[in-house]
Amino acid sequence: MEKRFSKFCVASLLALSVVVPVSTVMVKNSLNSRVVANDPKADLMFPINGEEVNILKPSIADYVDAMHKQAEPIKDDQLLHDFYVMAPDTTSRHYGETFTNETDLVRVNTFTNNSNIQKSKKVMLTFLGNGTEPNKVKISEKIDMSDAIEITNLEHVNDSYYVGVNQLYSGKTYYWQAFKDGTSVSDVASFKTAQGFRMITTNSVTNVRDMGGRTVKLKTGVDGEGNNVYVTKRIKQGLIFRGGELVEEDYVPTDSSSTHHATLKTGDAELFVEKLNIGLEIDFRGAAESGDLTESPLKSYYRKNYSEEKDINYLRLDNMSAYDDFMSISSSKSYYPDIKNMFKAFANANERHVYFHCWGGADRTGTCGFLLGALLGMSLTDLIIDYELTSFSNNYRPHDSNDAKKVYRFPSLLRKVLELNKKGKSETYWEENKPLSQIIEEILIDRFEVTSEDIASIRANLLED
Repeated sequence: MEKRFSKFCVASLLALSVVVPVSTVMVKNSLNSRVVANDPKADLMFPINGEEVNILKPSIADYVDAMHKQAEPIKDDQLLHDFYVMAPDTTSRHYGETFTNETDLVRVNTFTNNSNIQKSKKVMLTFLGNGTEPNKVKISEKIDMSDAIEITNLEHVNDSYYVGVNQLYSGKTYYWQAFKDGTSVSDVASFKTAQGFRMITTNSVTNVRDMGGRTVKLKTGVDGEGNNVYVTKRIKQGLIFRGGELVEEDYVPTDSSSTHHATLKTGDAELFVEKLNIGLEIDFRGAAESGDLTESPLKSYYRKNYSEEKDINYLRLDNMSAYDDFMSISSSKSYYPDIKNMFKAFANANERHVYFHCWGGADRTGTCGFLLGALLGMSLTDLIIDYELTSFSNNYRPHDSNDAKKVYRFPSLLRKVLELNKKGKSETYWEENKPLSQIIEEILIDRFEVTSEDIASIRANLLED
């Protein structure tokens, strides 16, 4: 069977699709914003040359902005501070209660509108042909347009052309140009994507996003007034992804009556393999819950549909627990040895890209995302944002309450990190002014036998200046 997708040479442009037509009136009324080219060249109009564009859907962007604005008064957001709500007691846990805090006022459910919109926002490239009859657009991360990809699915209304580009990296400058066959018919224009969280648009797999793109800070010392000093870095994009389960065929687990529906029949398998280049799938579901998988569905899908053997490994942490329960596990748990194997895989994600998931990508996946993000130096605010973004995929996960049914309990996770004692000792990992990244590092080394060498490799391979 012929492959549906070609491999692109620019890794940051993962998918291209046509957007809803733009009226000729809107285009012509915007000529003052164009990059002027001498006729008979095409006029590249949108995005405005040099403009910064957001690749988050508007309601998601509004939520992220509201959280960051609320966090501005926080003196040091790298600490496990009391600006946000934490369950007051891990013994009783207070399930079903919602805790309030006069500083912690942003609520994610006021932005979700109960809709599944956790996808990236398309950037619309719009231009006037001026009679040049362009039939393709090239886009590149380099101003000389080397390593450019070609987009040929242009739409047009009269002489107004448009095409949408999706799955762009955040915080990147892109250059684009219109062509007629092999001849350029426009000048080169540019736009920059806003820095921050990066969603991945899928057809059926839910709640997928890149762990990269986020700004992080790691402690380097203390100043003369006793304040922590940090170096600022950024998590590399395109290496580690989180989300919902990958399912080849519908099935009902032997220990449940809930159907797990196929998600790899609508182009998503090709997305994960050929665009995201996933080389390792990490599964937090139990054996029965996963349909007794022994290999990645991505691998079996390609074998059945394309007669190809893909080099994709599969690691299952059988029935991994979440939140405070995860932090309390002992070496008797069946998946305990694989925790350090998982972090070793994270250390090598620059060579073999990783996708980790449970069923919906919310609780077990959220716990893993919290540990990895904290280890890399994400702020407490961004860790909360990353957790709550699941709410935009019709899977409500608030940071400020513990569910009475124990489905979600993010406050208890924070409280457990705050109160957890060092192995065999009466002192906690938490100390005044100790960054969350250092606390999680010590927990992983002391309780889960992750090596300091692997942690150093994780930071060296996943972070950039």
